Amino acid sequence: MKKKLIGIALGGGGARGFAHIGVLKVFEEAGINIDFIAGTSMGAIIGGMYAQNPDISVLTKRIKDFFNKGLKEHLGLKYIKPQQNGNSGFLTHFTKVVSDRIILNFALSKKGILHNEKLYDVISELVDEQDISKMKIPFCALATDLTTGNTIEYKEGSLIKALTLSSSIPGFITPEFENKMLITDGGVTAPVPVKYVKNMGADAVIGVSVDMKNYSELQSPNIINIISRANSARGLELSNLQLEMADVRIHPDIDNAHWSEFERLDEFIEVGEKAAREKLKEIKKINSNIFTRFFN
Repeated sequence: MKKKLIGIALGGGGARGFAHIGVLKVFEEAGINIDFIAGTSMGAIIGGMYAQNPDISVLTKRIKDFFNKGLKEHLGLKYIKPQQNGNSGFLTHFTKVVSDRIILNFALSKKGILHNEKLYDVISELVDEQDISKMKIPFCALATDLTTGNTIEYKEGSLIKALTLSSSIPGFITPEFENKMLITDGGVTAPVPVKYVKNMGADAVIGVSVDMKNYSELQSPNIINIISRANSARGLELSNLQLEMADVRIHPDIDNAHWSEFERLDEFIEVGEKAAREKLKEIKKINSNIFTRFFN
């Protein structure tokens, strides 16, 4: 019987995407070969690293060595903190109102907090420059064109550039102007790029989403966090719809972790391992299920 080709779609989610490392680790230990990889944002970074050098121990060491250098300071992430629950005093509340107005005025005049060159430098530390079409595992990184709303597929050309564009979080990293396109994070239109792996030639696709499963209550809602929550809810619905297209769906339980909590790397990897182990039996049935489907 001809070997059936398995693809994996790795969704975006900032630091939460470290769970993808745990998923790939379990697959490697179980002898599950991945024939195609498509990734969005952090899923593109982890997927690109693995497609270039499919050795999870090497990938994990490279990630840990780099993130222990102080990524949060390099990218300014130390100023982005998860929203805390609880009641605030008047002074705290007043300070927050003022800062929100300052942020709003800043946002009206800027395309992002940081230029994407900073992100390019970070990704250059994680992968070696290479043409995507020549990687060990066929790979595709997804980005979004804000001019048309279309998803952009990167299957050839500079790996570092593709990962940078795929990971350019809207509002935080400046988008890229190129050929009349305004290119930003692939999570806008392809949060879990299942269909793109299928288009690459996979007979079956494993989809991995690292999005939140539940939301915490909004404390003292204001314009900014109401807009943010509304956008997040819409994105989660799109992510769930795309995940449903996968033959096997993995959704690690990462509670309400913020995308900037890179210091929780080890914890997120472990959560990814646990979620993948729970799906091993289902994954190992893929070949027999595909064979039956072809002949029915």
